[in-house]
Amino acid sequence: MNQITNKLKQMKNLSYLLILFLAVGCADLDLSPTDMIAEDAVKKDPKLVEAFLTKIYANANFEPNEGVGYPRQDHFTDGVVGAEYTLMAPWQNGVKASYNIPTASGGHSRLVKWQYPNIRSCNEVIEILNNATFDPAIIKTQVAEAKFLRAFMYLEMAKRYGGVPLELTPKSVDSTPEELMIPRNTLQETYDQIISDLTAAAADLPGTALYGKATKWAAFGLKSRAALYAARIAKYHPQSSDGLTSIPAGSANSYYTAALASARAVIDGGKHPLYTGGANMVDRFEKLFYEDENSEIIFAETYSLTLGKTHSYSIYALPDGFKSGWGSNIHMYTASDARFEHQDGSPGDKYHSKFDNKTWFDLEEVIYTKDPRYLATLFTPEEIFQGREVWFHDNSVGAGDVKGRAGNAVPQRAPGRNRNRGGRLVQKRTNPAIEFPAGGTDEVPYIVLRTGEMYLNGSEAAHELNLPFQAKGLLNKLRDRVGMPAKTTVTLDDIKNERFVELYGENHRYWDLRTWKDAVKELHLVTKFGTKWYRRKSDGMYKAKQWKWNFSQNTPFLEKMYWLPFGTNKLAQNPNLVENPGY
Repeated sequence: MNQITNKLKQMKNLSYLLILFLAVGCADLDLSPTDMIAEDAVKKDPKLVEAFLTKIYANANFEPNEGVGYPRQDHFTDGVVGAEYTLMAPWQNGVKASYNIPTASGGHSRLVKWQYPNIRSCNEVIEILNNATFDPAIIKTQVAEAKFLRAFMYLEMAKRYGGVPLELTPKSVDSTPEELMIPRNTLQETYDQIISDLTAAAADLPGTALYGKATKWAAFGLKSRAALYAARIAKYHPQSSDGLTSIPAGSANSYYTAALASARAVIDGGKHPLYTGGANMVDRFEKLFYEDENSEIIFAETYSLTLGKTHSYSIYALPDGFKSGWGSNIHMYTASDARFEHQDGSPGDKYHSKFDNKTWFDLEEVIYTKDPRYLATLFTPEEIFQGREVWFHDNSVGAGDVKGRAGNAVPQRAPGRNRNRGGRLVQKRTNPAIEFPAGGTDEVPYIVLRTGEMYLNGSEAAHELNLPFQAKGLLNKLRDRVGMPAKTTVTLDDIKNERFVELYGENHRYWDLRTWKDAVKELHLVTKFGTKWYRRKSDGMYKAKQWKWNFSQNTPFLEKMYWLPFGTNKLAQNPNLVENPGY
């Protein structure tokens, strides 16, 4: 406590306003000034405010731990803990997080988000802008940006911890340590503040289609997501006595209504129509994720090799034979494969009975009749990529020399890294125009919000509000985009499956399971399988078997894990925090 007080006294003697002066969490109380600028200068110059907003964007963790060189692969964690896929090696953080049962000391470090330093920066910017003397229109826009960013960061914490302390104004340098130790707000208060910030942001942000900046449409999109999470929690989570991990059930419909209205605002606004480019349906969905500034992207983390901000996603995703480094890293489970229907609308697992290690089949029937989103999302056996086949077979059988789907000679066995896990690799977000990329050179954007999610949010909210015609129409519009047959009726399970298919590998699944309260059922100790493929040389036919490997198995998800613990350190630093149940 003395150290905190001394720091505050030192800050009182500064002759400058510290715009980002308290890089502090409400509980960690680690006060360290990060930037100083003369107060009068900031009030008069929107470019200085813009510089601070740019820093807040950079620290908001839209896509974590990316930069020049090899990141720590942490951006795969949500997909692994949500059982969409696994990774190549058991030492990777995503795999470790999938085994982790949080304890009183805290959650796994790759799932924890503690955003108060950056939230404090948003509060500082808003206070400065309230007293600024430059163009009022610019002031309104910059306040709205700060509120959008604050809402994003509070949502990242709310979906992890439940109700969190709401700090909406900067603390004075005269604040006592006790005044900094803010107690938790209820979960409803937390979500209402997020939605309030986004409502205000939507009113004042520009209605143009900007790429890497907050806009009216980004605010509506994030509001739709936040309201949908709140509605699910209200409807499907049990009531807690203190309201810290629950929302009153009677509020569900009002949140569903807000989720639907916000999704429709984006859709009907017309600035971000569903992407419909590409030479065919597979190409259409694939290009959505790497074609710069396409119509569907509402908000994205942008990268530029020239500016020195890049990532290394492709070097991890690309299969052996097409990579220059790590590669073959993101392996799909057979259960995930089953979620993707065939192009005629038949079940995605209808051929899985053939995976008995004895029945020979044609890949064209079993694989290449699947939903175009499946073929765009994954590298599959003998996919033609960059003009040649991607090989996955564990071995070749018999005699003959029937060539692959691209007309090339077939190796006796596929490269080891392609065949030793799931038998399929995640392709989404890789740009096929880039060959053998070096680490730290990727410029493909990370999509935070896109219109496809808005159709899904709207469909689910409409279904829950007993608006079946609207629910079906929104869902079928998304299916029609890739040529999938329309659903004649739509159930909640249909909507959940469509979310899985459309948003696979985009860091939604884990949080969907948690907010629906489906995680125990879907994740806890569920045995997972991959596929081993064998190719017959005489005719190019395949057989397959399901198999499991020795990690990412038996993932635990206990009831208490719907909410992460704050942990002993934060509780010690802020005695006003109340720990979540079970810890």
